This record gives sequence, C-alpha cells and structure tokens, in this order.
Amino acid sequence: MVRHYLKIAFRSLLNSRSYSVINILCLGVGIAASLLILQYIHFELSFDGFHPNSENTYRIRLDYQGSQPTRSEVLTPHALGSQAEQIIPEISNMVRVRPMRRDEGVVVKGGDDNGRKFLEYGLYYVDKNFLEMFGYSLKSGDARVALNDLNSIVITEEVAKKYFGVVDAMGKVLHVKGGSLSGEFVVSGVLNDLPANTHLQFDFLLPLQFMLSHYGIYARSDGWRWFNFYTYLTLDNNADVHVVQSKFDKLVQSNAISQLEEEHLHVKTGLQKITDIHLKSNFASDLAERPGNEQNLWFYALIAAIILLIAYMNFINLSTVQAFRREKEVGIRKSIGVNRNQIVTQFFAEAAIINSLAVFIGVVIAYLLVPFLNQLIGTELEFTILRSYEFILLFACFVSAGTILSGLYPALVLSSFNPVNIFHSVSQKFGGGIGLRKVLIGVQFSLSVLLIAGSYLVYKQINYMKSQDLGVDMDKIIVVPGPRVILEEENDQIVSGYQTFKARVKDHHAIKAVTGTSNIPGKGVMWYGDMRKLGAPAEFAKEGKAVLVDAGFTDTYDFDFLAGSGFTQEMDEYSAVIINELALSTFQLGSPQEAIGQSIILSDIDTLKIQGVVKDVHWSSLKDPLSPTIFGVAQHNAYFSIRSSLTNIPQTLDHIETTFYESFPNDPFDYFFLDESFNQQYQSEIQFGKLFGAFTLLAIFLASIGLFALVSFTASLRTKEISLRKLFGASVNDIILLFSKEYLLLILIATIMATPVVIFGATTWLEGFAYRINLGMDAFLIPFSLLVVVSFLTIGHRIYLSAINNPVESLRR
Repeated sequence: MVRHYLKIAFRSLLNSRSYSVINILCLGVGIAASLLILQYIHFELSFDGFHPNSENTYRIRLDYQGSQPTRSEVLTPHALGSQAEQIIPEISNMVRVRPMRRDEGVVVKGGDDNGRKFLEYGLYYVDKNFLEMFGYSLKSGDARVALNDLNSIVITEEVAKKYFGVVDAMGKVLHVKGGSLSGEFVVSGVLNDLPANTHLQFDFLLPLQFMLSHYGIYARSDGWRWFNFYTYLTLDNNADVHVVQSKFDKLVQSNAISQLEEEHLHVKTGLQKITDIHLKSNFASDLAERPGNEQNLWFYALIAAIILLIAYMNFINLSTVQAFRREKEVGIRKSIGVNRNQIVTQFFAEAAIINSLAVFIGVVIAYLLVPFLNQLIGTELEFTILRSYEFILLFACFVSAGTILSGLYPALVLSSFNPVNIFHSVSQKFGGGIGLRKVLIGVQFSLSVLLIAGSYLVYKQINYMKSQDLGVDMDKIIVVPGPRVILEEENDQIVSGYQTFKARVKDHHAIKAVTGTSNIPGKGVMWYGDMRKLGAPAEFAKEGKAVLVDAGFTDTYDFDFLAGSGFTQEMDEYSAVIINELALSTFQLGSPQEAIGQSIILSDIDTLKIQGVVKDVHWSSLKDPLSPTIFGVAQHNAYFSIRSSLTNIPQTLDHIETTFYESFPNDPFDYFFLDESFNQQYQSEIQFGKLFGAFTLLAIFLASIGLFALVSFTASLRTKEISLRKLFGASVNDIILLFSKEYLLLILIATIMATPVVIFGATTWLEGFAYRINLGMDAFLIPFSLLVVVSFLTIGHRIYLSAINNPVESLRR
C-alpha cells in the first residue's frame, strides 16, 4: 500500500506541475528564510559558551549606590581579583583583563629596521593563566607558559601574517611603543584566529604584570585606587553564587572604603555569567565591541515564525485548491470501494512528500544564502544549526505539524463526500472551502502588516537619529589619531609637536580649523563621575561627563555659545571648562551669564572655572539620554579633529599625511571621517532594519502567492458569472473592482487586528532609545496602502486573464 500511495502522490504532482513547483518552492523559500534567522539567533545565543567551565565562569559587576540612582559598572580595581582569589575558597580560577583604550593606542613595529609599523588598539594586558581559563587554541606555543615572561607577547594568526608575512612567528620580536609601556616583546605564542562568538576580541596579549610594574599609577598604588580592570573568575561546581557575592561585598567595603567615601558611594557587587555578557550588557565601559540585543532576538524569532506561518498558510491554500480539482477522482475511487481512511492516508502521503521536498530545498537555499546573510550583518557565520540535536528535534516537530495541518483539511473534506453527490456543481460543494482560505489570507495579511509596520518604524527611527541636530556639525571633520611614540618624550616637546602640526596643517587652503580632543563624538568621554558647583554641599553632587580639548576646539566643532567664550592658548591645563546647557540646570548655576566665573568641583579633587556655556551637544549616541557635560582645557590630546571644505579630498589628505609624518616621524598615519564614525554607533539598528526589511519583502511575496492561488480558484469557480457580466456590459475594470472589494475589506480587518500588536511591539522596542520617534497613523496607513497596492495588482492580473476570455466560449462549458 505504501508503494501505491507514493505512486499516486508522484503522479498527482506531475499532473499539476505548475502548482507543485510553486507550492514546493514557496514553502522551501519560507523554510530557508526561517533557517537563516534561526541560525543567526543560534549564533547570538552561543557567545562565550565554548570556554571551559563556561557555566561556572563569571565577570564581576559593581553596583554604585549614592546620591545618584544605582549605576552599574564592570570596571574593578586590579587588587580585587588577586585578593579575592586568596581569601575566597570557592574561586578555582581568576583572570584580570586590562584592554588598551581607544585613546591609548600603541605603535607596534616588526623586529628589524624595515619592519612593518601600525597603530594598534586591540591589545589586552592579562594574567598569565588567561589562555588556560578561556581555552583559546594556540597554533604555536604552550598556553601554560606563553605569558610567564614579562616581555612575552601572544598574537593572533592574522597579526603574524600582518607583521611577518608568515604564520610561524615564534621567537620573533615586536617593538611596542606608547608612553611608559614601551618595550621589546618576544612572540611566545600564535593563536588561531579568534571565534566570532566571543565578546573578548583582541589581537595582542601582554602580561598584566608588565603593566602593573611599569605603569606608575599602578606601581605606586595599593591596587584599590584605579577602577579600570575587568575581573573574571571560575567558581567551583558546588559554589553558592550569593555567598560568594557577599564575600566580595565585604572585600570591597574593607579595602576601597576611603575612595567610596570621597565620592559618597556605597557599592554592591554582582556576578554576571560570561554567557550573558554579549546579550545582557549595557554598561558604559563594556569590553564587548559589538554587544548584542536580547530584545532584538525575540523580534527575529517572531519574524521567523511569521514567515514560516505565511509559507504554510500558502501551502494549505495551494494544496486545498489543487485537491478540490480532484473531486471526480475521489468520487470514482470511493465508488469502486476505496474507504475513507485510505483517501485520508493518500492526501497525507502527498503532503508529506511535498513537505520533505520543501525542507530539502529550504536547507539547500539556506546554506547557499549564508554568505548573503554574512554580508548583510557583517559577521562570518557558518551554517551549523543542523548540528544541534535539540534544534533538529524541534524543527522536525514543527514540519510534522505543518504536514498534518496542510493535509488535514482536504483529506477530511474530500473523503467525506458522497460519491453520488460529488459530481454536482463545484461552486456549491466547495463554498465553505473558500471561506477557510479567505480566513488564511486574512491572517497572512495581518502578519504582513506586522512586518511592514515593524520594518517601516525601524527605518524611520534610524533616519530620525541620523537626521537630528546634534549641536555640532560633523559633516566636514576629518579625524586623525594623535601620536603615540612621542608620548615618551618630555611634556614641553609633546606640546611643541602638537602645536607645530596644527599650525602647518592649517596652511592648506581647504582646512578651516584644527583641534585636539581626548575623545571624539561617538567614542565615549575621558572621564565621568560626581560633579557639583563650588559651595554646594557634597550630597548635591550629580554625575557628569568630561572631555579634554584644546584652544581650537570651539572653532572646529562650531558650538553655539549661550554665554562666555572658548579657550585661549595662554590658559593653563585643567584650569577652565566649557559646560553644556544641561549642566547649567543640573548643577543649579543660574542663567548662562550667571554661570560664567563660577566653578565646578570634580569628585572633590579638581576645581575648574567656567569659561563658557554652550547649547546641548550630543557627544554620544541618541540611544542614550543627554548628560551634563564639561569640556576641560588641555594642551595635547589623543585625536586631531580637522575641519575641511572637502573640495579636493585626496589633495587635502595628502597634505595632512605629509605634515603628520614631518611632525611625528615615528608614528603611522591614519584617518577617518567623523560623521561616518559617529553613525557606526547605530550599526546594530541598521543591521536589524536590513534583516527586517529583507524578510518583510519575502513575506509580502509569499502572501501574494497565497492570494494569487485563492483568486485563481475563485475565478475558476465564477467563470460563467464573469462571462455573463461581460455580456451585460460590464468592463474588465468593473469586474476587477468587484473581485477586489472583498479582499480590500480583508486587508482593512487585518490591519485593525494587527494594530494592537504593532503598538505593543513598537512601544517596547522604542523604549531602548532616549530619543525616539512618535508612533503615528503612518505606521498603519503605510502597511495598509502597500498591501492594497500589492493585492490590487495580484488580483487584477489574475481576473484580467479570466475577463478577457471570450464569454461565449466560457458559457458553453
């Protein structure tokens, strides 16, 4: 019997080749799209799960409680980890990481005189057991001893090729230059290229003890003063996390109490699982360069489910349309003794074959489209989801459910007909079937409205953030990282080099102004902490942010002054500040004019006089709320910002590069455009929008196929009605409009049904942005209008083909 069922099934598919191909391909494409989305979700959920004992590995978090609302950070003093390892027995392993900050980049040069030289930022200072704890694989070297020597360095395979042209770089020398951390380091290990699914992304590993012994602020302190290390630890299997946290609380309070009292803070510690870092980190100074978004994963999962639902609804629609064309076959088979169970089994066999073919095609398409997905999201994914037994089981259950549902309705309805009555009018027999298919189309419309509205709102929010007035003109600013090697020299030489470069760069006719800043918009701030106006009680302190700049700052960034003026060359470093409008109100400084001459106290240490007040400037992403910000004067900084007319960019860049090498011959030259750098903050939202848009178009296409199938079946049932209407004078446009009305009503109902879900989803997503769009009627009118246009074109095309037939020929049938 099985052979018989398969033979009949394949014969049926071949007899209706066009419907079979459309059915299988549409379902296959839907499955492929869902697999791609689920592969991305699987990748995001897999971050840092490959480390040994990842389930027991944590990062220390500090929750600050004081005059401000609770603020959480993951930066700790370096003594916290070392002392905790000695006195907390539940800790089986501990590693501290001190990354090179963006404003601390170092120059790395190959061993010989002609060695290649680059400005590098991906450098970590780590404890010597780092490689053992995190399990990164070495291509060359021994993980147990690779970082034992203070002058050893571990590099990635990519870096080995970059500096030496070969992978085997063991024993070769790299010169690292950047202030007091300069030295010669021998390559003691070459790592295989790091996996993409880890938040620890680096190019170089240096011994942490080298920094602690050579960097003055650490060498002279007790290890509790400077909070700029990340501390990771692995606990024993039977350790109680809450007990360990309480021990950390006591350790912090007993050792950092003096500093905490200075800043009027109380600290509670927390332990964050390493596997949660990628998706659940929103700390101001997080180590992750490309943090994920757990909320977005839920939206991706919803998109995958919607696409798969639409694909299966199409499959059911097309299957029922095709099945009802076989009513005579069913009648004849029943009249010769075939029972109902055999007919039901036959239809399920056909559904199983189509589903199996669609799954195979879907897997192949998904595999072939992985490079396209990588290009879309900027990540190197591999198609590994089918290696997960849990996923295969879940996916098999879903496909099995789809097979049952798609075969259930035609099997039960057709098998229930009396063979005597089955040759009656088709339109009478299957009117109820059309009703079911309209319900399915209506659901597809609702799901399409959700995707279209979501895609539109993401696009609108991204454009909103890009188009907002940031209080600073970034369009014509070229940023050049400042020198690093020269930091070894005396302060007067540093200042001289900076001033020489700035003066010579401005000699070019296309360059309008030049300034140096500690940080640039979108790349964080130099410092943040408690601030208050001079004379205010300590409990009135509020958190603010600080950026260091020089005398040409306000000319380059074109700030809008409310009172006062910019800095002058004669001002001493750390003597004066420019504040933004929010700082004016936050620190109760009165009017802009009244604020001039008053002073701001930073963490009860520095007192700076207010030189000017400017309108609010968005130095960070519009995802974050505006902060009270001060700009302090300093004579040399980490970045040069150069305002240019951009009339002849190649010539201008050549001039800047030549001048840079004349002023700083030992440093490599690099540059980027500020507006492009600033908008990189929205990369995750842009990526989210691209995926949302691409899969929304796919969903609309699939929904159109389902609509086309239903209209085709309806038109075939009403062929004589169409012919009669034409004979009585109805035009083709009149007939198209008549058929379209009922589907336009379906779209309206679908839009109304989807509206509450759109409102909830959009409100939830937009809560992650401090500056966001308003949810207006356009979020619903645009999906409705787009579906109306797509539906009208789909319906119009199919009805037009039926309406242009000769009515006399149609009535003869």
